[in-house]
Amino acid sequence: MSANAAVQQPIQTARKEGRPTSHFVYQSIYAAILEKRLTPTAKLDKGTLGRIFGVSEWTVQRALTKLAEEGAVTLEPRQMAQVSRPSERQARQVLEARLLVEVEVIRQLGKQLADSPLHELHALVENQQRCLAIGDGAGLIEQAGQFHLKLAELAGNKLLLDFLRGLLSRSSLSIALSRGTVYSAHTCEEHLALITALEAGDIAQATQLLVDHLHGVFDRMCFAPTPTADLHAAFKVRRTA
Repeated sequence: MSANAAVQQPIQTARKEGRPTSHFVYQSIYAAILEKRLTPTAKLDKGTLGRIFGVSEWTVQRALTKLAEEGAVTLEPRQMAQVSRPSERQARQVLEARLLVEVEVIRQLGKQLADSPLHELHALVENQQRCLAIGDGAGLIEQAGQFHLKLAELAGNKLLLDFLRGLLSRSSLSIALSRGTVYSAHTCEEHLALITALEAGDIAQATQLLVDHLHGVFDRMCFAPTPTADLHAAFKVRRTA
């Protein structure tokens, strides 16, 4: 099956099974961003998307609104929606929030290591390695996120899990839209080192490894400069009344 057919098939299947829902449209646009089929500042015309998915513009709007809430899409009054351009400031805020949540996840997980099936974490690292081997960048981002979600799940705190799920959605989008290579074989090595520390019951070491890993993810992101739209600023000319 060609790459183009692989993209079209889910849409065709959804149409055959009935009118696609706004959630389906949301998932499809989200996947297109993760897979870099849609790049930063790409215009998202509701009419065109409606014809592609066979849905109303209202259905498309609901999907775009949800994507905007997650930072994937920018919605401005009287302007066409577009794929967001990740900024360093936004990514740093996500990093800071993830540090707060995930350090607490490790602390709570440390209280119940004896009852935690850590082998499930090994399986997720193997999935990451498979994605690396076949060059599946979007799959690698997803599986890396699943690793961190599994840590929160094993910690047994549903609120932390829910918080982290929202943060990872934003983080995954920033990573996908970044111009840098964020995840590599080194990511798998860092995850394996974290598992080793947990298996040894060394929570202090596991926490430090987690903190270093998250900072490394942020440091490897490469952000495009904000486009200059102000001619006065571009030519360093002072505005006159």
